[in-house]
Amino acid sequence: MGKKSALIIGHPGHELRAFKFLKDLKPDVYIITDGSGQNNDSRLHQSIKLIESLGATFKNSFSPFTDKELYNIILSGDLDKIKKAKNQLLFSVKESNYDEIYGDALEGFNPTHDICRYMINGIVDELQNINPSKSIQNYDFVLDKAPDVLSQKESPNTLSLELNELELNMKIKAGLNYPELKSEIEMAIERFGISSFAWEFYGQITDLKQIINWETDYPYYEEVGRKRVASGAYKNCIEFEKHIKPIAEICLMHNN
Repeated sequence: MGKKSALIIGHPGHELRAFKFLKDLKPDVYIITDGSGQNNDSRLHQSIKLIESLGATFKNSFSPFTDKELYNIILSGDLDKIKKAKNQLLFSVKESNYDEIYGDALEGFNPTHDICRYMINGIVDELQNINPSKSIQNYDFVLDKAPDVLSQKESPNTLSLELNELELNMKIKAGLNYPELKSEIEMAIERFGISSFAWEFYGQITDLKQIINWETDYPYYEEVGRKRVASGAYKNCIEFEKHIKPIAEICLMHNN
């Protein structure tokens, strides 16, 4: 019997970076937000259609946050709602008894991506403490870097998937046919080149308690936010120490 896999992602559309993984392993897929952005226009339906077309399964175990809702939760410090979502996800993952979980990498690029990673690591850590005999493999994949670059140092347990020409064409076509993300896909192709999308790399997580992996004073999202507040474009800025670190600590805490 093959391994039972799950993919947990922060936004609809991230599954495009895991196209061959979806096609070959057909995991259950969980999505933290609906990708509605500032316009409150959910793109969840587009991702569900793509996920199911590849034979994978969308798991509707909880109601995804709207992007605005999660943004307000972060700024208000409403940790109870974060805990509730994490525990709902924990229950579903525990019931499904997965052998391996894949999801967004910690990059400091987008708060939602990082919160997704904190949730995954907290869930894996908690399940392995509940049942030490059950080993859950835990992998990430990058979203702000070239898709053929590992997020962590290569290890013997790294999973690498190479797409053949047909699969690569299918992947690019799926991205360009995703109306809400078409322009982002075009920019990514221009930035990285089509050939970089012919590989998918998944790095194994070895530190389940990691909260920071950037070497700058602030993560990218905070640097951008501070500049936009200074320019008058934003009223508020999501700060790592004030807003995200408490969420990370809650997600990585047991029995909360």
